[in-house]
Amino acid sequence: MEMIFVYLIFYKIRPLTDAEKEKARLNWEEFKKQLPEGVTLIGEYAHVWGTEYNGLIIVEASSHDAYHRFWHRFRETTRWYVPETKTYIAEKEE
Repeated sequence: MEMIFVYLIFYKIRPLTDAEKEKARLNWEEFKKQLPEGVTLIGEYAHVWGTEYNGLIIVEASSHDAYHRFWHRFRETTRWYVPETKTYIAEKEE
């Protein structure tokens, strides 16, 4: 039985100027084109009502190593405008 890991990544975005929003959007679009092998971006959500977070992304990974490769690139790409994240991990049996 193959194990798939699901990561729920809640994030906060600091206030951005219009120029910074455009830079962040372009960086994010480029980042998504280069996801590591074994990682799939399942969903991107702009609002998470009932929490202190601005948004949520859901990522599936074939292993924790694959996710680790994703995570380091994710933080390198977003650290300048995402000061805080919180991640929950689940397992899906297939």
